[in-house]
Amino acid sequence: MERHRRGRSGSKSIFNHSHEDLVQPVNHEVNVSRRKPRIRFACERSGTYKHKISECQGKKRSRATGTKKCNCPFLLKGKKLASDDNWELKVINGQHNHPAAQHLEGHSFARRLTKEEVNMLIDMSKSEVKPKNILHTLQNRDIHNVSTMKTIYNARYKYKVVEQAGRSQIQHLMSKLNEHNYIEWHRSHEDTDCITDLFWVHRSTIELLRAFPCVLIMDCTYKTNKYRYPLLEIVGVTSTNLTFCVGFALFQFEREDNYVWALEKLKTIMEDKMLPSVIVTDRELALKNAIRKIFPTAINLLCRWQSIKQSIFFFKV
Repeated sequence: MERHRRGRSGSKSIFNHSHEDLVQPVNHEVNVSRRKPRIRFACERSGTYKHKISECQGKKRSRATGTKKCNCPFLLKGKKLASDDNWELKVINGQHNHPAAQHLEGHSFARRLTKEEVNMLIDMSKSEVKPKNILHTLQNRDIHNVSTMKTIYNARYKYKVVEQAGRSQIQHLMSKLNEHNYIEWHRSHEDTDCITDLFWVHRSTIELLRAFPCVLIMDCTYKTNKYRYPLLEIVGVTSTNLTFCVGFALFQFEREDNYVWALEKLKTIMEDKMLPSVIVTDRELALKNAIRKIFPTAINLLCRWQSIKQSIFFFKV
């Protein structure tokens, strides 16, 4: 695009360029209607930030956030000519109310990822690569890459939205379990029909479990997912002291009834004569009571690592 001088408010200039040539690294809005195509260019620092009001414990409060918007008045308007494919550009305000940026790191246009970088980000995300390592890899490939962690998080979020295709989180999880050949059981709330408990195992682990059912290790994680649901992980041990994942259970509440339901589903995939002899857990009373009901012949041992960890914690206190 040819360089042009800044005109006064209301001045006009005509360029012999197409619509694509007019699109420059600034914020723009396109008006699509029956009228002639129009386009508006504004500085990325134009407008003002709208504070979002969040509710916390019944009280409304605004978040303390920073913003780069300073109500910059710079504005250009483009309109396609009726005679040919040329465009008319009108300078509404050619002045900025802020100094020119010295670095490109703070500009959203400079932080944009190319199609090749987006594809690489998606592949690395599928391989469970951490966002900071993804950013490090992209910047090593291109020394001019000025993307930030926020850019990586935004790109991953867009990919997840497209992948879910309008489905809810639980619907997306169900489709993934079915896609990867998992077997799942769930139960829902009677009134809302919302899933409260979910248990799933892979078909390949059922064969391992039936071959090595003697020792099982069960542990529940706390507040490690978005919905703060407890996640029960069941692990088996082979004859060579190697471990393998048996199944997982996601609970709404960490109560004895939830554990009993999950262990009942676990028992259905095991043979009656090949039940566990030893089950290793922590000092969770609800889990221990459920084991006593579903696997009464199994010996419940306490995990030494959990006991030492809790002892260290109490001694520090």
